Amino acid sequence: MTFIGVMTFSTIGSSMTIYYNEYLGAGMTGLLLIISSTISFLVGIWAGHFTDLQGRRRTMILGMIASAFGAALATFANSPVLFNPWLTFIGLVFSSFGFGFFNAGASAMMVDITTPADRKIVFSLNYWTLNVGVAVGSGLSGWLFRDHLFLLLLLVFVSDLINLLIVALLIEETFDPRLHVEHQETNIIKAYIQVSKDKTFMLYLLATLFVTMLFQQMDYFIPVHLSNNFKTSSLFGLEIYGQRMLTIMAILNTCMVVLLLSTVRKSTQHWSNKRGFVFGAGLMGVGFAIVCFGDSMIWEIIGAILNVSGELIFVPFEQSLRADMMDPEQVGVYTGAFTAIQPMAQIICGLLVTLSPLYGHIGMGIILLVVTILAIIPAVSAITRYEKRLTI
Repeated sequence: MTFIGVMTFSTIGSSMTIYYNEYLGAGMTGLLLIISSTISFLVGIWAGHFTDLQGRRRTMILGMIASAFGAALATFANSPVLFNPWLTFIGLVFSSFGFGFFNAGASAMMVDITTPADRKIVFSLNYWTLNVGVAVGSGLSGWLFRDHLFLLLLLVFVSDLINLLIVALLIEETFDPRLHVEHQETNIIKAYIQVSKDKTFMLYLLATLFVTMLFQQMDYFIPVHLSNNFKTSSLFGLEIYGQRMLTIMAILNTCMVVLLLSTVRKSTQHWSNKRGFVFGAGLMGVGFAIVCFGDSMIWEIIGAILNVSGELIFVPFEQSLRADMMDPEQVGVYTGAFTAIQPMAQIICGLLVTLSPLYGHIGMGIILLVVTILAIIPAVSAITRYEKRLTI
């Protein structure tokens, strides 16, 4: 299910930024991304609370229905009978709404069925599966997106229907809200106020916000940078323009994850949580900065390799820490807080895309280095507080 969804969405994912940039302009692209992210933020908050009150499975089903509707609308807006970028945007907003609900339910379910002892392995396997899906989807995107967007969107719609059937017919509920009534806060505002009182979690949430800004660059500034600044070159006789360079970077990312994740995890399994977070995030930030500074294939590849190296180290530590810090009785609300972090980061990243003509790709690289430092500082503090709490 995870593979199907990620693979098909990756066929359009980051390339939609180029689509909006081409048909609506860079300024409007940034604005639309901010609007979409604002909606996703509100949906993430709602979905996290909803999954604690209504259960994981019901939340996932509702999400897949909304996502399928949005994919159908976007497909129609790029069909042989109609072309409308604005309607495409509306359809993908619905898909984003659906993903917010599905992700909240699925993420909470993942925490429900794992323990602190096996989370790094489980999350690593899930991460590996995600990247295999990204590899296949990105490969299709690079060679089909420009000329066959309608078929790719149709593929997304069909995959949403398949995943809806999988959840409805094969997935069992892992959290019965009726058994946890005494621990649930039905008022959504009060529920998140309770979460905000967990200072250790809030510090880690702040760190996650800045790290997510790094991850989002492949969907926000990097496509625009490659579209506007990348010097077209050739590789084995094949023309490499901005869109294809983006695809090559995505495939390189996935190939490294698929081939090296197990080796890196074993090499770092005895590292402390602080070391894993700091070293991983640091490499990611430096890698993305180099990608922004460069405008040729060699520099983009060097930056991508450094970024993925950091990602391989970072992800198992970060995802395991995230789950460990959650209150088992309020996993949905805690998950909702994390889910809301992504659209918050997207809003900021969209704003950075809108303002990017003021500081260019060099300025953006410097900004990402600062963001990396801002991620590391609260993370170290949160991990220290969490580990101290375990020893009490």
